[in-house]
Amino acid sequence: MADAHEYKNPFTLDGKIKTPMGVTRAKVKRVKELAEATMAGDRSAKGALEESVATSDAIFNLAYLFNLNVLPQFDLPARNWSTIAGTRLVSDFRNATLYSLVPEWNPGVLGDGTPNWVAPVIPEGAAYPYAYLEGEVSIQGGVRKRGFKTGFTFEAWINDSVGALQSLPEAMRQIGFDTEEFEVWNALISGVGAGQQLDGGTPPTGVVVPPNAPLGRDALIQAIIELTSREISGRKVRITGGYNLIVGSGQGVFAQFILDQTFAQLQDGSFLFNVNGYNPLAGITVVESEYVTAPAWYLVPKQGGTGGRPVLELLRLTGHELPELRVQGNTGSYVGSSGAVSPFEGNFENDTADFRMRIINRGILWTPDLVIWSNGTGS
Repeated sequence: MADAHEYKNPFTLDGKIKTPMGVTRAKVKRVKELAEATMAGDRSAKGALEESVATSDAIFNLAYLFNLNVLPQFDLPARNWSTIAGTRLVSDFRNATLYSLVPEWNPGVLGDGTPNWVAPVIPEGAAYPYAYLEGEVSIQGGVRKRGFKTGFTFEAWINDSVGALQSLPEAMRQIGFDTEEFEVWNALISGVGAGQQLDGGTPPTGVVVPPNAPLGRDALIQAIIELTSREISGRKVRITGGYNLIVGSGQGVFAQFILDQTFAQLQDGSFLFNVNGYNPLAGITVVESEYVTAPAWYLVPKQGGTGGRPVLELLRLTGHELPELRVQGNTGSYVGSSGAVSPFEGNFENDTADFRMRIINRGILWTPDLVIWSNGTGS
């Protein structure tokens, strides 16, 4: 079960999971004790667990125990995608909307020439101008529902309940992790196009960088120059927190080698400048992704370093932030008895017990122009 130090109410994970009928603290605790003893090799406990699951509502308490073991892992930050993206809660399935204030005044009209993203000077007796909320709807959409079912037969549970207890929670949790990874990386890769590619040029190093240049120091310097020269809503891009350099699996060592090199000199024509080991790429962190195909690479600002404007996020539905695990209870009824039939007795149709996981989220690239990328071909 969840660590009591992590949640004020570890039985409901502070309300993140609902307690179904037939599930109580005492029953979950007893199932937990039997499950742990079973996995430790206690044959008596194994028999008691199999008997209780097959003849009572212990299956629902076991499914709830799976939730308590699986779902807290989704509150931990140790995922690859979380190094490049934040999270945001949304209230429904409609296309996600990002709101911002849009000024109604023009630069310098009411003030002293200040730009329109600065509050204007108000002369004596003059009316205050309006700034209104404008919604920016994500073209990538809103959250969406994913999920799957899995199950095993009554015979398989009796024959190998230990294997089910050990494998099922971890396997379902891993699918949840992998789903989040795909959502974020897919949002990044599918959200940029030719308009965000490296154009190329001649950075201060004096080396000509071709469009879509392969990964290298000169290409990265040129990428930073191009990215910070872009404008969004008439304003120059501001990046203050460094960058993540995203490369394919196995490319991280080479990328780090490139970043760790330092210049001894910079030369521009006949002008020679000693820089004493200065490294202009020191603020870049390498991140590998299995969804990036070498030789492509992406340069993305780190979270919080873009003046409050989000770049990449994982959306979650309010009230359904964590994956939901359910157990199928369509087992029919005993003839001549009012007792409930456990799902581990098998369903009415074919004696299988089914679990279902539902995941509601979506990766969103809010601001493609805050990303620069190269397919690495040099053309």
